[in-house]
Amino acid sequence: MGAIKLVVFDVAGTTAKDDGLVVKAFRESMIEQGIERGSADLAAMEKYVIDTMGQRKMDVFMHLCEGDAIAAQATHEIFIEQYNNLVANGELEEFEGISQLFATLRASNIGVAITTGFPRELLTAILNDLDWRDRIDLSVASDEVAAGRPAPDMIFRSIDLYRNLSNQEIEPSNVIVVGDTQSDMESGVSAGARFVVGVTSGAHNELQLKAAGATHVFTGAAQLLSLVND
Repeated sequence: MGAIKLVVFDVAGTTAKDDGLVVKAFRESMIEQGIERGSADLAAMEKYVIDTMGQRKMDVFMHLCEGDAIAAQATHEIFIEQYNNLVANGELEEFEGISQLFATLRASNIGVAITTGFPRELLTAILNDLDWRDRIDLSVASDEVAAGRPAPDMIFRSIDLYRNLSNQEIEPSNVIVVGDTQSDMESGVSAGARFVVGVTSGAHNELQLKAAGATHVFTGAAQLLSLVND
């Protein structure tokens, strides 16, 4: 199978502390679109957002807006603005040790990729705010591929980009996928990654992650070094 050459990480809940920011931004965007604060409808929508964490946000809004593309796009734009404001206010921060983890992996000639259900506009703001631009090798946003998670498109795009950057052959068997949601696990399994690592620092618990195909479950992303060093 060969050595591990690339680790593909999720952002919110995996490498960065979300602390409910996605749900908070979602809630405010739906309220702005006319859903009553504290209503049963809003509670049901929030549950769907939590259940589908990791998926492309536009896909989530399309479902919640019952296929109305105009309403979904408008709500998605409000969501981006709300989340961007939270990031700008310093409410998103990396988990302890993540920058050192990136450095350790890269020092071992293992690439670091960031993928997300957010669009590029929001991912760029996150990378700038967390000062990660020079700490990773590449990033892929959900609006840069044909299908978001649980499809494996962002993983395959990461492999293609790193193959070109590093000028080496890389197959899914050389890749570790790391995330905190069932969608992350399902995309890793679909991609054929060597290890699909779930972390319980975010949206979903150990049972959910294992049910979705996790080969390993850790409390935090930094623990994956044990797999790299085996």
